[in-house]
Amino acid sequence: MAFVDRGYLRPSTELGSYQQLWYAPLPLTPMVPGGQVQPWNPRGDEGAGGRAVFSTTLTPQLDAPPIAIAWINQQQASAQIYAGTTQPGGTWPYQAPVAPSRYTTLLAAFEGGFQFTHAGGGFYQGGRYGAPLQSGDASLVEYDNGTMAIGAWGTEIGMTSSVEAVRQNLTLLVDHGQVTPQASIAPLVNWGYSLGNLVNTWRSGVGVTANNNLVWVGGPGLSPAELGAVLVHAGAVEGMQLDINPDWVNFATYSDLGPNGIVGTNLLSAMIFPPVHYLGPFWRDFVAVFLRG
Repeated sequence: MAFVDRGYLRPSTELGSYQQLWYAPLPLTPMVPGGQVQPWNPRGDEGAGGRAVFSTTLTPQLDAPPIAIAWINQQQASAQIYAGTTQPGGTWPYQAPVAPSRYTTLLAAFEGGFQFTHAGGGFYQGGRYGAPLQSGDASLVEYDNGTMAIGAWGTEIGMTSSVEAVRQNLTLLVDHGQVTPQASIAPLVNWGYSLGNLVNTWRSGVGVTANNNLVWVGGPGLSPAELGAVLVHAGAVEGMQLDINPDWVNFATYSDLGPNGIVGTNLLSAMIFPPVHYLGPFWRDFVAVFLRG
């Protein structure tokens, strides 16, 4: 397996106290000979169990621009689907913006999928449907314990009393640890028309690992198949595309500075929307990640 948990020891900053054990992903190998990959860096605030979010960058091909990867430990962090102010429409229990009362535990946020009128996927939250859930669609499912799973709706994953929210988008990009054959079929038709009709463009996706952690991948110059390959390289056994084009691919991490407020940082400096947009009345849906108590 290319991606498993491993404990790391952090030297104590307090005299006379013990070192703390946290879990982090193993270093990734280059995807191609001569490719570049950076060490994992902890992001966001630290909780009682250590760090919950790590990020890195790698080049999927020689001379390609770097793309970002984030890893989220679902034992230390909980994830929540937020409706946008107008997407999918209506009023929801969890809706943009992230409330200031939650800043102290906010670790990260990343964009949702295509607009519902463009992709036809469904949205569910708190017992209500913003758009009907479609059989077979790739589904990001949030449970009432704050964990997330990914699967094809109706065959691999479905409605239970513990489902809190569902965000669907297209079909699965990764299934049972393999990039799906559909990833290479009519990419502009099946995976979204990009600016300039480029197959290789800004894309993002999210996956779940065999250890039930989340991985997010996003950056420039990615085809659907290449996005799927990076998700698999990062350990995803199930995965789905989220959004495409420079405006919409975004992953931000946050640190709470107490009286000085909260500070956010995008994983890639070229990401267009600033981290603060999740803290305001953003019109599109997204996922927020919080430190568990």
